[in-house]
Amino acid sequence: MAVKTFFKPVFLAALICSFVFYSGLFNLPDKTSPKSLIKNEDIVELSGKIISSPAKTGKGSYYTANFSITSAADARSFQSTARGRVKLYIPSSLAEAYSPGKLFSQSKAQNKGQTKAFLYEAGGHCTFRGTFTENGFYVRECTAASWPSSWRGRLAHLRALCRLQFKRLMYSWGSGGGLLLALLCGAREYTDTATQEAFRRAGLSHILALSGMHLSMFSAIAMFFGNRAGIKKFTFILRITTLIVFVWFAGFSPSLTRAFICAMLMIVAAIAGAQKPDMFSILCFSFLIQSAVCPQDINNIAFMLSYGALVGILLTSSLFNRFYSRFSPRPIASSLAAASGAQTVTAPISLKFFGSFSPIGIISSTVVSPFVSIFIYSGLVLILLSLIFPLLSKPSGIFINLQYTVITYIVNIFSLVPNWHF
Repeated sequence: MAVKTFFKPVFLAALICSFVFYSGLFNLPDKTSPKSLIKNEDIVELSGKIISSPAKTGKGSYYTANFSITSAADARSFQSTARGRVKLYIPSSLAEAYSPGKLFSQSKAQNKGQTKAFLYEAGGHCTFRGTFTENGFYVRECTAASWPSSWRGRLAHLRALCRLQFKRLMYSWGSGGGLLLALLCGAREYTDTATQEAFRRAGLSHILALSGMHLSMFSAIAMFFGNRAGIKKFTFILRITTLIVFVWFAGFSPSLTRAFICAMLMIVAAIAGAQKPDMFSILCFSFLIQSAVCPQDINNIAFMLSYGALVGILLTSSLFNRFYSRFSPRPIASSLAAASGAQTVTAPISLKFFGSFSPIGIISSTVVSPFVSIFIYSGLVLILLSLIFPLLSKPSGIFINLQYTVITYIVNIFSLVPNWHF
């Protein structure tokens, strides 16, 4: 990394912002906190729009989702307009109303004071009754739910239906389908808890979190087909379209947002004719953009780990690469160097927030990542074939589960290595 990079305005701006965000010397107001004429502790009803796909909590009793509120009410039925965002805790019996293999008659029935089953996904407009706490709003019942008749509402409804159909196909493929579902759209409700814990202990949590690895794979697929057409402009259009569709389908998360912004900036640089764009400057620019557009991500741990890993890779991987090249082939040395660089910066963050980190992740990432890449690529091909030829769905599931068995066996071996605790 050239020294002059550290004197570029975009790096200095990112450095100043990082100091302001994380030094603890400045009190930054949360502009997304809920505001209304009613005290939060008195609110028993919220209306608004779901803005993120519900994700299952560790214990499985609830699904969490971000909710943009438009009105609030208290126990006396006093209503007030409201704004801001709150984290919803939706009971599994409601959130899984349409989930394959997890149907709850309680949610499907028309109970007193409750609406019928609803497909809780981003874009849905709902009215919830429950309890407001410091952690968020714990939903007790949903009294109204609908999809807006606007084009955005119809598009959000289409996305929800597509995700539901995809879950149904992955559910039919068993445990292997559950892992593929997590890797392709971030939904982990069908991934075994033991498998998720094994990935965490093996230092492979980043593989289950949608990030740059997943986005780069879809970008590579688009480039492959675009280059076959022999039209440069078509390749750029196909890459951009593929990235937008994937992020739209998977849903924005802090790490995926970072990857998406970086990918789009790299495409813009390529269109402008840049042969070797400065990746560190692109990362800094992405940090500034995401901090401005999504200020709620700043204190998210996934946000910190995502940028920290990339900073470590870009600043230290060349140094680690020279070391590993002495005793390993170039591809392996490059992978080990990237994993070591990421661990260099993310280890302190993991120690601060989790009290532990997994140094074995340097080796496990190098070994497991190629298997996961093959798993995703083959999964995409088999999904396409299964949709065109439904008779191939069952044998496709057998092949997916064979790969799943190999991956989990390797991950479980690495998970036996003790983590470092602080």
